[in-house]
Amino acid sequence: MSAENPSLLTMKLPRELGGLEADLRSQFLATEAASRRDGSAGWNETFTTTSAAIAAARLPQDGLDEVAASAAGGAAWPPFAGTFPLSGRTATAPNGVVLTGRWGFASGIADAAWVVGGCTTESGPRWAVIPIEQVTVHDTWQVSGLEETLSHDYSIEEVYVPRIRLFDLSTPAPRGGILHGLPMYALITPDHCGVSLGIARRALDEIAIAAAGKDRLHSTAPLDERPAFHRDLGQADTKLRAARALVLEVLDEFWATAVAGEPVTDFLVQRARAAATHAADIAVEVASMAYRRGGGSVLYQDHPLNQCFRDAHAATQHVHVIDEMYEVVGTALLGEAPD
Repeated sequence: MSAENPSLLTMKLPRELGGLEADLRSQFLATEAASRRDGSAGWNETFTTTSAAIAAARLPQDGLDEVAASAAGGAAWPPFAGTFPLSGRTATAPNGVVLTGRWGFASGIADAAWVVGGCTTESGPRWAVIPIEQVTVHDTWQVSGLEETLSHDYSIEEVYVPRIRLFDLSTPAPRGGILHGLPMYALITPDHCGVSLGIARRALDEIAIAAAGKDRLHSTAPLDERPAFHRDLGQADTKLRAARALVLEVLDEFWATAVAGEPVTDFLVQRARAAATHAADIAVEVASMAYRRGGGSVLYQDHPLNQCFRDAHAATQHVHVIDEMYEVVGTALLGEAPD
């Protein structure tokens, strides 16, 4: 799914490079709107934006200059893809490393000019920035849900990466404002939650349209005249709004903490991950209700409700979403964690 919104693609880019460095709430709202239109488009626009902005904020200056010079058409920064697990291994080389590895789930790699790959080095974990011409993309994305993200595997075999294109996530970012001082899980919370909740809202939009005058075999009344459906629709809308309110609460708390110059607590990160998990759970519930009520036509994969159903389930597999966060937050509350 090609990127369609230039503003969204610069949402997290440091201002020094012409980026917006938008606050987390604004990022969420933009992602939610894009994903309400199409889950795969929203997913790619946000996660490729995050990869690009992290590299832009943290690359050494010489590496930044090299990558920025490759941007086409007057863009501030070229399109990126990549994943951050430390799946690469390195051998030391003069002024750099020789990198070999294979990574999965590279959303948007079909449109990328550069990729990021995590690796281990003699100096510790590092993240390498590699031109797409030196990368082998594997056609692995045969999936059910978020198909248009084309999140293929990619691999690198003994490619030299100069030190100027390696960066470290454990040290402060040399450029960028308060956004790039936030923990990684804070940076990706508006991404994932915006995608999940945007998909779910699209599902409610679609079922409300489909319900008008819809008769199912042996039903006593059209779907939009049945009180049971009215209840389902109202309950789904309420749950979706409540999940959204919780997400906005933790995003605003992240941002207020950063603006005040205070450290982000582990408990706030845990609450954010629990909120993201809850948002994904509610999105699946809402999309499933809409799918169930949609009738036989939703069985076809090109039906919007079929797409929403599959995309909402696929989004639950992201690393940010994990049921254990409920347990972690509950345990913290028993230990009298701060409000």
